[in-house]
Amino acid sequence: MAPIRLLGAAACVLAALVTGSCGGGGKDASQAPALKRFPRPLFDGLWLGMTRADAAAAHAMRPSLTSSGRNRMVWIYDRPGEYTVELTFEENRTDAPLERIDVHFGANREASERTVALLSRSLGDPEVKHRKAATNAYGDHLHDQYDTIWSDSAQYVFVTERVPIEGRSGRADYFVTVKKKELLPGGPPTGYVPPPPPKDKDGKPVDESPF
Repeated sequence: MAPIRLLGAAACVLAALVTGSCGGGGKDASQAPALKRFPRPLFDGLWLGMTRADAAAAHAMRPSLTSSGRNRMVWIYDRPGEYTVELTFEENRTDAPLERIDVHFGANREASERTVALLSRSLGDPEVKHRKAATNAYGDHLHDQYDTIWSDSAQYVFVTERVPIEGRSGRADYFVTVKKKELLPGGPPTGYVPPPPPKDKDGKPVDESPF
């Protein structure tokens, strides 16, 4: 029996060297890491994938307006003095999932910075921190745009800061966008580009005020 026991011990040592375990009791070294997931809710009781009915139960929202009437795929609600939120849904149904969240902060800088700081802490370390945007979507020749970007397995979160160019004074404006992740060959996102405004049947953009 001794040779059999020695043979079994040798096989166990070999298995430990190859797989990191003996007898199947150890952790599988090839096990994939857990997918990164942002908390739910993510912002102001909202998260991507929630239904329009659930969003309506959380906020007194209204459909956006176009020159041809109401657009029931983009809904808006306000927190006066703080921000306005645009919610884009996949379809015009109460059970349609939320596809995108756009937050436009107002002139109350203290409220803007407080809200952005709370969101940032809940998301952890960003992949991109305060990088000058390749596409100056919110800026102009007197303003620059800087992006901080987080992502999990299914979505991106952008915090965009619009600031006066060097040598000019003025307040910073903040925007937050949450959108579904779309993997592109070019790698990680290079900057936030706001969505095109909803259009009516004549191809004209939505006529709405952000505040």
